[in-house]
Amino acid sequence: MQSDPKVARVYLRVSTDEQDLQRQESITAQAKAAGYYVAGTYREKASGARADRPELCLLYTSPSPRDGLLSRMPSSA
Repeated sequence: MQSDPKVARVYLRVSTDEQDLQRQESITAQAKAAGYYVAGTYREKASGARADRPELCLLYTSPSPRDGLLSRMPSSA
């Protein structure tokens, strides 16, 4: 019997247009290396204080109940 594939959706966000999402792009590669099928990657440049982030809203309405959500909290420098 074959098990269901692990499915992930990746949300990448920075707060300002001056910041770059490139540092977070490794999350997708890490998910694939861990055996996940990445069903979607959502990229956004928006303040985390705002609840009306379009890509975040899309992410929350897209996944099936068995999808995993992968995100990385920014490290404090």
